[in-house]
Amino acid sequence: MKTIKVLFLLLFLIVIVWVLYCLITLPNLAGLGNKTRFPSISVLDDNNKIMGSSGDVYAGSIKIDDISRNLIKAVIFTEDRSFYNHFGLDLRGIIRAIFFNIKQTRYAQGASTITQQLSKLIFLDNKKTLSRKMRELMISFYLEYNFSKEDILTMYLNRVYFGSGLYGVKSASRRYFSKSPDKLTLAESVILAGSLKAPSKLSFFVNKNASIKRAKLITNLLFKENVISEKEKIKADKDLIFLLNNKFDGNSVKVRYFIDWLYTKTPAEILRSKKDLLIKSTLSSRIQKIVNEAVEIELKNKNKNIQTAVIVMNYEGAVKAMKGGNNWKFSKYNRATQSKRQVGSIFKTYVYLTALNKGVSINDTMLDSPIINEEWSPKNFGDKYLGRISIKKAFAKSSNVVAVRLSDMIGRDAIINQVKKLGVTSRISNELSLPLGVAAMSLIEVVGSYAPICGDGKPTIPYGITEINLRNGKSFWKRVKPEREKIISKRVNRNIKKLLREVTIQGTAKKLSTLSFNVLGKTGTTQSNRDAWFIGCAKGYVIGIWNGRDDDRSMQNIFGSTLPLDIYKNIIEKI
Repeated sequence: MKTIKVLFLLLFLIVIVWVLYCLITLPNLAGLGNKTRFPSISVLDDNNKIMGSSGDVYAGSIKIDDISRNLIKAVIFTEDRSFYNHFGLDLRGIIRAIFFNIKQTRYAQGASTITQQLSKLIFLDNKKTLSRKMRELMISFYLEYNFSKEDILTMYLNRVYFGSGLYGVKSASRRYFSKSPDKLTLAESVILAGSLKAPSKLSFFVNKNASIKRAKLITNLLFKENVISEKEKIKADKDLIFLLNNKFDGNSVKVRYFIDWLYTKTPAEILRSKKDLLIKSTLSSRIQKIVNEAVEIELKNKNKNIQTAVIVMNYEGAVKAMKGGNNWKFSKYNRATQSKRQVGSIFKTYVYLTALNKGVSINDTMLDSPIINEEWSPKNFGDKYLGRISIKKAFAKSSNVVAVRLSDMIGRDAIINQVKKLGVTSRISNELSLPLGVAAMSLIEVVGSYAPICGDGKPTIPYGITEINLRNGKSFWKRVKPEREKIISKRVNRNIKKLLREVTIQGTAKKLSTLSFNVLGKTGTTQSNRDAWFIGCAKGYVIGIWNGRDDDRSMQNIFGSTLPLDIYKNIIEKI
């Protein structure tokens, strides 16, 4: 008996020492935990709507009165139903969770109160140790003693993680639903409340179906527990269906290629500042949606292995939409900016532009016939030749042999210099097949080089950032409009546009001739149909489209005049 008493006393002393140790090692509670975090970068479209974020996004604290009662009701119901009746620890919840977990034979339910969760959010890490749990309880008691329930709930809602890098109800409400927290509907509120169980998996942007499914479950439970009326439930169910089917997800794969490219264009010194930033971009959500839908429609019955890259840019260089591949989730590689592919007949525009600069007229004639020499024997597509034809017709029909003859006449070095003036930075070799487009370029280079041709003859540098502000609204960096001097004369500019227009009237892109507005354009197809291109100019936009396979295999029956042209037509009609 004496031995047992000694053991109990020893055990009691160990517990006391351990509790004292936990108490001594508590963090500084007075500061309420200025937690270190990664700075956030949020990207806004041209209407100041947040399209994507990186880092930890905190939008700042707000008062409880500025938060929708719908959200408060949903959060308390899902996270801590006894919130107003406990002192930091819910004993009934603990007992209920123990029995439930025993029944499930696994850890399926927790019993942490909102106060305990706040303790962890502010002061503690996620380590699942007994000492951390004890500290959590001690901090919870401290919070309950020093703050009101409204204060605790406010601090929690301003700090809790809602998924997709979003911390606090203000950032989540703005990001997910483009509204302030006081305007949240019941449907939107249960979506946010539902995500708290597993924010990484139940984020509205990560898994919309799972998010809505959980929201419906919560709505049903709220009704069964008489927290909401039948009328409220019916309205919430309708709203959830609408959000599932109609909400454009800006943070999804649909804009990620653009956002990823934008981060690479953010000045390095700004990224090193470690400040929360708002990047105002040139992206148009409306045009991006048109592009995404057009590609989806045209690829529906096509080989899924055929990739598509699209860039929509105005003549001044502002990129309005970008698609770097069929699915960002499966491939982060941006084929619009990172990939360099042979451009095919797209290059002929540069050849003819140089020729016009050298004094060649669009009405001059050249021989469209086979070229036979010891070095090289280029041929037209399908071995079709038209004899002596005008420069205008040769361009429209994309004659290979005329392009080669022009190149020999004006000099390949002159063509290369012209291409460089247009803003192309890729290495271009001086070789016999140069005029046929063997040079490899990125889509964004090609689109940028066509902008001065279709526009005012001044060089254009594609850009996606207009301004970078701190999260408090203070301007941190602003794009300065560059000085631009003409590199194409009015006469030459007028004539090259006539050539590009002829392509869409009677040339390789003549299916665009039925449109009610004028389009300037050029098709391009590389050897063995490995790449198919179309560059079109209309309504103030240069739109570049590329199709190909990542493994560089032939696309067989796909040409610049087929799939890329169809995608373009689908886009330009709706812009």
